[in-house]
Amino acid sequence: MDDDARALTLEPDRSSRHSAGIHASPAEVYEAITDPRALSRWFLSEASIDLRPGGAYRWVFGDATGTSGPDAHVASGEFVAIAPQEAVRMKSRVRDLDTDLEFRLDPWRDGTVLTVTHGGFPGDESWDETFRAIDEGWESEVQVLKFYMEKARGMIRRSQFHEIRIAAPVEEAYLRFTTQAGICSWLAGRAAADPSPGGEFLLEWEGRSAIRGRFAVANSERLLVMTWEGDKPSVVRIWFEEDDEGRASIISLEHRLFAPDRDGFEPWRWDEALARLAEAVRGGPPA
Repeated sequence: MDDDARALTLEPDRSSRHSAGIHASPAEVYEAITDPRALSRWFLSEASIDLRPGGAYRWVFGDATGTSGPDAHVASGEFVAIAPQEAVRMKSRVRDLDTDLEFRLDPWRDGTVLTVTHGGFPGDESWDETFRAIDEGWESEVQVLKFYMEKARGMIRRSQFHEIRIAAPVEEAYLRFTTQAGICSWLAGRAAADPSPGGEFLLEWEGRSAIRGRFAVANSERLLVMTWEGDKPSVVRIWFEEDDEGRASIISLEHRLFAPDRDGFEPWRWDEALARLAEAVRGGPPA
């Protein structure tokens, strides 16, 4: 064990911490967070990693953020301490500040509890948006990794990105994705939904296969993460932003598709669906 990584604790000014129980061994989860090829299957586009204390890492988010080439988002830093299959601690450079990033793996039943802690963020207002984005990112990515390990392991991923402004407040926009009446107003012919973390949902249409899944993250009106399960697994992440006057919402949606090969992707028709959503809100809130 390098520098007793298991004994490390993070005491930053402001810290993001999220955990998930994953039905995979600590060795398998450790590989998923440290091997460049494995990382590219669920998290990022490419990575270079020197896995040792003092070694550098570089994560490139291209397809994972909707940009590529020179516009891709890049995260970099260095490893501080490593305990294989138990813990990894890193320094992560954010806005010219060295922050502390830790992945901790604890045995759990027939799997692993993964806890991601990202701390060292100043508490002043100028960091609020950056911290919120990073916190929401880790909250959802921990759930994406859980879904990948349990439902899509070995597959490759591709993301669709969409954004729309609708004439409804955030509270209503959120209900359009999380309630039976809201979903049936634009997305599905019939629906059932339990919008709590881990709650199930069902989408049905005439003449089409139904979609079953879960709400992986559903604890605010800012972020929603839905897993679509079955032969064609995928994850839908939705961010809700209020305009300056609070009467309209900006909805940003990522649909992360998994498939055994590049010919297996079947993009969802989100442009058509979101156009129906914009039309539905003109008729007022869902009954």
